[in-house]
Amino acid sequence: HEAVLVLVTPKMTKTGLLCEILRESGIEDLPRRTKDLIDALHLHVMELHRAGRHLVILIDEAHFLSSDALHLLRTISNLETPRMKLCSTLLFAEDHFLRRLGHPSYRSLATRMYHRLRLEPLSEYETDQYITFRMMVAGGSGDTFSSDARRAIHLRSGGICREVNRLCHLSLLEGALTNAAVIGPSLVETL
Repeated sequence: HEAVLVLVTPKMTKTGLLCEILRESGIEDLPRRTKDLIDALHLHVMELHRAGRHLVILIDEAHFLSSDALHLLRTISNLETPRMKLCSTLLFAEDHFLRRLGHPSYRSLATRMYHRLRLEPLSEYETDQYITFRMMVAGGSGDTFSSDARRAIHLRSGGICREVNRLCHLSLLEGALTNAAVIGPSLVETL
């Protein structure tokens, strides 16, 4: 596989999307016309296929894609041989993106999507494990947050990872300012 990550900015055009995919694939000296960019992508995908590789495009913040850019994804999904697809695309977006895809104008794209997954908020146990994991990856101790603080973080965040991260970060900053050895629930509640 060759994985490329595209970080979408608001109102990204189809040309901008193609340019980002090609740049992330290591292709320089990009043509200007959209048709030529599609041809360059097709050529790259065929070269990968001949080398026994498959292009996987990861698109973050897909809800920001323009209508034309979304329709371009349908075109990209047509890159195939008689036996197999040559490119896979994974879209990461906010919930309202699924409602957008429900509009009749996106039917041809929506019918090409094989899996739709929704990340649910973390349970209290999962939030606890998430905090422990993030602390360990950062080189910290799993004991930095008391169990009551973890419970408070879960309640205040609703189990949404971004909010868990924000509350933990602010708690650690506040804890450092007050020389707290352990982050307790009262500190979390002040945020």
